[in-house]
Amino acid sequence: MRLHTPWLPILFFSLAACGESAEELPKTPQLVSDRDEMAFDREFNAGTFVGTSGFNSVMVTNMGEDTLEITDITLNAPSVFTMKVSNDYTAGTPLQLPSLKHVFIEVTFKPREAQVYQGTITIKSNAANLPEKVIALNGQGIAPP
Repeated sequence: MRLHTPWLPILFFSLAACGESAEELPKTPQLVSDRDEMAFDREFNAGTFVGTSGFNSVMVTNMGEDTLEITDITLNAPSVFTMKVSNDYTAGTPLQLPSLKHVFIEVTFKPREAQVYQGTITIKSNAANLPEKVIALNGQGIAPP
């Protein structure tokens, strides 16, 4: 008797590929972000209407075994950008991220004029791979219709 289940091999190999990663974490803290730039409504060369707000966030994760200590998060940008870090962070106080934990940095962009705005967020830490991580900010204000 022949089985007519062509999906069975596909299912088997799909499940086999879902196993845990055997790669070990480095001992030292490792800062990894999910992006290097935050752009606000820039798809298709669009922008954010003047007087309205656009939101974006970046996730910062410790991919090392030792605790990542973020010592400073600085916003260097025009006042049309505002930054909010998780409730666990107080400016001037180090933020401790245990292994495989993450923190979100949220940025709001509210343009006052129809023009391009740029800035950066700088994250300083004890990470062995990136003691200083810079994330670019890019937004464009456009006149409402």
